[in-house]
Amino acid sequence: MLAATPTQAAQASAPVSALRLALVAPPTVTVPPASLGGLDQVRWLAQGLAARGHQVALIGADLGGLAAGGYQIIDTDPTGGERASPEIIDRLHAEQAGTAIERLGRVDGTVQTSYRPLVGLWEPPPRVAGHLGWVALSAHQQRNAPTMPWVQVVHPAIPIGEHQLSPRHSGACVYLGPLLERHGAGLALQAAHAADVPVVLAGTHPGARATAYTEVELRPRLASADVLLETVSPLERWDLLANAYCLVAPLHPDLPYSLEIVEAMAYGTPVVTMVTTVGAELVCHGVSGLVLDDPAVVAEAVSKAGGLDPALVREHAASRFDLPAMVDGYQRLFVRLVAPGAGGR
Repeated sequence: MLAATPTQAAQASAPVSALRLALVAPPTVTVPPASLGGLDQVRWLAQGLAARGHQVALIGADLGGLAAGGYQIIDTDPTGGERASPEIIDRLHAEQAGTAIERLGRVDGTVQTSYRPLVGLWEPPPRVAGHLGWVALSAHQQRNAPTMPWVQVVHPAIPIGEHQLSPRHSGACVYLGPLLERHGAGLALQAAHAADVPVVLAGTHPGARATAYTEVELRPRLASADVLLETVSPLERWDLLANAYCLVAPLHPDLPYSLEIVEAMAYGTPVVTMVTTVGAELVCHGVSGLVLDDPAVVAEAVSKAGGLDPALVREHAASRFDLPAMVDGYQRLFVRLVAPGAGGR
């Protein structure tokens, strides 16, 4: 995401000079548009910033059919419609996005956001000209990569209003994530059975390893009322979360964020998660869910989750993870970075 020259226009909601901004979205072929870090996050940010009077250009791949919401759309079309590997598409997209930015004019500074874990990288993520730092998705991501030049934490957000409060959560306990041991799929199954609650195991990242773990470790342990879905569409995911008794989200410790947790809370669905993960930062213990320090008590927490008030669960999500909060965070950051003496011009 790139911050450019301030102009003298003012936005309606606060005395902030308008900025010229270019937002670069990842290719949808490598990050599905409904996933964290996909086109939706950057598109929502572009819309929010444009609505505040900023001049915004959204640069991405495969933007055909995307209606502009007061901002410019630049489609890099890295392969001209031809098939290619994700690695090649990433490289071509980066090159063509750089060319598009050069054509937009002077760039005063750039910041980057990584929607992928930065733990255990063999080499640091690429930096670009005029680089001013990295935006963290969470304080958890910052702690996992303390040597990165972080400039601010801005939580990804969702349009809370599009996810209506469900006052009754009489469905199954839901696990939504990779069907892998290290992400806690087996733990969720075990906890639901111990709590005598049916469970839906819904996969988000199908692949050979997930299939192998599913067939060897998960499917043989399913009870008659349990459901296993190797992959779900966004609509299926939202339907599961809206009706779930609770969301069990053990999470992998390296994950920098979880939109599934935010979506669940938007529906009023309580979340059971672990203190060693980003879930501890997203869930308010005892209000929107339960944050645990011991996997042995997950079953007990599942039993207690049904006693939480769905209205308070949703209120917590709306107060912290609605789109205006994300737009505010990036706007404050961009204004600060292009201020005189801040690193940008």
